[in-house]
Amino acid sequence: MIPLGWTPFLEPLPGVQANWLWLLPILIFGIAMMYKAVRVGDLGRYWREVVGMTVQVLLAFLGLAAAVFIVVQGIVPLLPAG
Repeated sequence: MIPLGWTPFLEPLPGVQANWLWLLPILIFGIAMMYKAVRVGDLGRYWREVVGMTVQVLLAFLGLAAAVFIVVQGIVPLLPAG
């Protein structure tokens, strides 16, 4: 019997493979909202804390990506083969 719908774990969502990186800030923002909802003491600072955490995590990912790029493109080719 053939299922009548999209099965997310068996077949990926069509069209997302080329644009998956744009979903990362949305995911980080949602995680920051949930984390800060539990952790922040004063709800007057909630959105400022959420935006701050989102920016911090995005900058950390950017820094890690730059570091990996430098290692792979700059250091690995200098290593002796063999």
